[in-house]
Amino acid sequence: MSEHSTPSVAVVGAYGAVGAAAVRAIADRRPDVVVRLGGRDRAQAETLLAKSGLRGEAVEVDLHDGRSLASFCRGAGVVLNCAGPSYRVLDRVAWAATAAGADYVDPGGDEPLLEALTRPGTFTGTAVITAGMQPGLTGLLPRHLCSTMSHPQRLTAYVGTMDRLTPAGAADYLLSMGGAYGEARGAIRGGIRVERELEPRTGVELPYANNRVDVYPYLSFESARLPEVTGLTEIDWYNVFDGGAHMMNCLSRLQGAMRGESDLAEAAEELTRAAALDLFGRDPFQLMLFEVTGTDDAGRPATRSLTLRASDTYALTGLASALAVLAVLDGRAAPGVHFGSDVLDAETVLAALRAEPAVGLLEVVDRPILAARAMEEGEL
Repeated sequence: MSEHSTPSVAVVGAYGAVGAAAVRAIADRRPDVVVRLGGRDRAQAETLLAKSGLRGEAVEVDLHDGRSLASFCRGAGVVLNCAGPSYRVLDRVAWAATAAGADYVDPGGDEPLLEALTRPGTFTGTAVITAGMQPGLTGLLPRHLCSTMSHPQRLTAYVGTMDRLTPAGAADYLLSMGGAYGEARGAIRGGIRVERELEPRTGVELPYANNRVDVYPYLSFESARLPEVTGLTEIDWYNVFDGGAHMMNCLSRLQGAMRGESDLAEAAEELTRAAALDLFGRDPFQLMLFEVTGTDDAGRPATRSLTLRASDTYALTGLASALAVLAVLDGRAAPGVHFGSDVLDAETVLAALRAEPAVGLLEVVDRPILAARAMEEGEL
C-alpha cells in the first residue's frame, strides 16, 4: 500500500450485500477514511473502491489462509467482517484482527462468537459484535424506548423480514432458528425466561403490514438480554412471516439442519430458493413493531411505540455496522467485547435511519400501536 496511507478500516467480504452497504455508509459519513477492501475476487473489490470514492486499496483475501488473513489485517485500525456464514467464520477474522493490533466489528456473531472471544486471557482489543439489523437494531430500538420512561415493564415486539437470502445468510438463519441460542415459544415473565409460554398464530392483522401474517414466538439471545439491561419484566416477541408458504414449508423440512444434524450448506441452498419463490413478484420489506408499557417519572402509566418499515435488509445491516465502525474509530467503545446495542448511540442511529433511502417509515409515538382491533386472528 505504498501509495496510500495505512488503512483506517479493512473490510472483509467488502463487495457482498452487507459489505458494500457498509462501505457506502462509511463513505457518506467519513470520506477521509482510508480503506482496504477485500474478498476472493479482487476485481469486484476494485470496482467497489472506485464507486465509493474512498482512498485505499482492493486486495484478494482468503479467510481460510492464515497468512492471507494476517496480511489483510496488518496495519488496520478497525477490521469489519462482512464475510459469512458466521457459523463458519466464527472467530477466525476476530483473532487475525487482534493479532494485528486492530479492533474488530461484526454485524453478526451472537452468542457463539461472544463465547469464543470472552474466554479468560484471550481477546485484548475492542470488539463490537451483533452490529447489524437483526441482531443489532432489534436490540437497540426497544432499549431506546425503555430509556424514555422511568420504569419500563412490558415489551411486545413483532419483527418480520421478507427479502432475498444469500446462502451465507440462509445458513445463519437456520442455525438461529435451531434453538441452541434462543427459545421457540419462549417469553419473559417476572424477568426470567419461561419455556412454551406462547403459541404461533396465523392470520394476524398487524398495523403497517400489507396482508394478514403468521407470527411465531421466538425469544432470541438478544431479546432475552433485555430485562438485564432495561428492567423489563415481561417480553412477548414474535417473528413475522408474510405469505411465506414456500419458506415456512421448507423450514418445517429442515429441522435437522437447524440442529446441525444434516448438511447445512445443502439446506441453506434450499431455503434460499424457497425465499426467492416467496418474494417473486413482490417487494421486499422489513417490519419492526415495538410497544413498551410502564410508568413515567410521576408514576403514571406510559406507553411508547416504535414502527420501522424498510425495503432492504442488507442496507440496514450495513448501515448499523458502519456506525459501529465509526464509533470504534472515534474511541466511543472501551476495550473489551461489546454488543452493537451496547455501543451504538440510539439518537445517531435513528437520525441515520431517517436519512436512509431504504427506510420508508420510522415513527416513535407516545401511544399504543398494537391495539386489540389491529390484532384480529384468523384460523389457528
